[in-house]
Amino acid sequence: MKLSKLSEPFPIDDIEWRVSRSGRGAKGIFCMVLAYVTARAIQKRLDDVCGPDGWKLEPPLILDVNGKTAFACGISIRIDSEWVTKWDVAEPTNVEPAKGGFSGAMKRAGAQWGIGRYLYRLDETFAEVSETQAGRQWQYAKLPEKHGGGAYYWKAPGLPAWATPMEPEHGIEEKELAALKRAWRDKFAEGVKNPAELRDGFTRFVNSVIGEIPVSDAACWTRDGLERCQKRIEATTDANGPDSDIPFDK
Repeated sequence: MKLSKLSEPFPIDDIEWRVSRSGRGAKGIFCMVLAYVTARAIQKRLDDVCGPDGWKLEPPLILDVNGKTAFACGISIRIDSEWVTKWDVAEPTNVEPAKGGFSGAMKRAGAQWGIGRYLYRLDETFAEVSETQAGRQWQYAKLPEKHGGGAYYWKAPGLPAWATPMEPEHGIEEKELAALKRAWRDKFAEGVKNPAELRDGFTRFVNSVIGEIPVSDAACWTRDGLERCQKRIEATTDANGPDSDIPFDK
C-alpha cells in the first residue's frame, strides 16, 4: 500500500463543479465555480490504494455547534495492522441537507488523507455562461435575488495540466523533487536560512522555467518539467546575473 497514491489527480469525469458566486455585471451574467471530487471517486481511490478491506467509514456523527447542525465523517485506513482515522465536518446543504452534509464531510475527510486536496489549489474559476440552454454539457442555475433571480446556464471549465492524471512514466517521485530543491538551493540560495524566502525563491524559479504549478506537490510535476528545471540549474553559470534564474531580489 502506497498512501502517496491517494493524492494523485483524478480523471476529469470524477470532478464535479458547483457555483460559488454569480451575478450580473457590465458584460452580463457571470458565474464563478469551484471543483470537487465525487464521493464515489473517493471510495474507488480508497479501494484501489488500500484494498476494499483496508479502509472503512466510521459511523457518522451529527454535531451541534453553537446551535447549528454539522455532520462529521471519519475515514479509517489500516496501516501496519492498526486503524488510523481522520475526521472532518460539513454543514447541511440546501438540497437534501443530510445526504449533502454527510457527502461533504466525507470529501473533507478524504482531503485529510490527501484525496483531492490538490483541487484546493485551484482558485475560483469563471465558467462559460449562456442565458439560453445550449446543450447537454450546460447546467441550470439561478441568480441571487439581489441580482434579479433570473435563470441562466453554465458550463464547467477545463483543468490545468497539473490537475489531470498523467501516465506513470511521465510522473516523478517525492525524492526526485527533494533532490531538485537541494540542487536549486546549492546553486542559487547557499547560506539562506529563512524558509519563507526559500519557498518564494524556488517557486519563482520554477515559474520562470515551466510556468505556474503547485511546486511542492510531486504529484503535480511532470518528468519533462523536472528535467527542464534540472537543465536550467546546470546551465546557469552566474547565479547572481540579471536573469530570471535569480531567486531573490539583490
